[in-house]
Amino acid sequence: MDIAADRIWTDFRTLRETTPLVLSLTNSVVREFTANAVLALGASPIMSDAFEEIAELVGIAGALNLNIGTPTPRSAEAMALAAATAKAKGIPIALDPVAVGATQMRRKLVDRLLSIATPTVIRGNQAEIAALAGLASVARGVDAVGNLDQAHAVVHQLAKQTGAIVVASGATDYVSDGNTVIAIENGHPLMARTTGSGCVATAVIAAFLTVSSHPFSAAISAMIVMDLAGELAADHSRTEGPGSFRVRFLDAFDKLEPELIEQRMKLNKL
Repeated sequence: MDIAADRIWTDFRTLRETTPLVLSLTNSVVREFTANAVLALGASPIMSDAFEEIAELVGIAGALNLNIGTPTPRSAEAMALAAATAKAKGIPIALDPVAVGATQMRRKLVDRLLSIATPTVIRGNQAEIAALAGLASVARGVDAVGNLDQAHAVVHQLAKQTGAIVVASGATDYVSDGNTVIAIENGHPLMARTTGSGCVATAVIAAFLTVSSHPFSAAISAMIVMDLAGELAADHSRTEGPGSFRVRFLDAFDKLEPELIEQRMKLNKL
């Protein structure tokens, strides 16, 4: 599998040229930020959890982003229908199991979604991925407590368990297809201080799934682009803080160039 900078740039350029439609059933806290980020990336966002239209929207979307951040009985039914429809139509699914270890309701919802359709990619923070893999973890909400020891092994394990590509975000991001584990050491601490950064990462992955026939490569490309956008944003907002960072982050997608990806990406095969 080619995971060189030119492959990442090709995926990013193709995404911007094709403007794929990404349907997000996401949490109410980050809906606006996610839509703006997908648009800034170069894709086309549509946000809905209306049960009455979900099947139609999945039918016209290039990818489905499911995020359980603020679950309700109605949104859970919409997600279940969306997952079933996406599976039937062969549309890629990115799943974000927000705070899956915090409550039984969240765990039951994720288990239900996994029983309906195997996601193409599961992305969470390291505590969420550990909880989903059945390990003890502390996931209070969208934030995690610390970084998980042996996160690369947990990502590998969960990918083998589920058959999905698994991404665990943290100080180092880990991506696995159940065979190989890739470590990405890009990004910036301000990303963790901006509500919705992780949720945006899952939406960005969904967008990249529309332009690559290799989900593992798509997930890696998406995380590199996401992390480098965070680094570029931090370059211009270090003295101002997380509020200005969020705006700079949206601007940063327009500043990505192939040479910058080549120079700054830190990717290792474990």
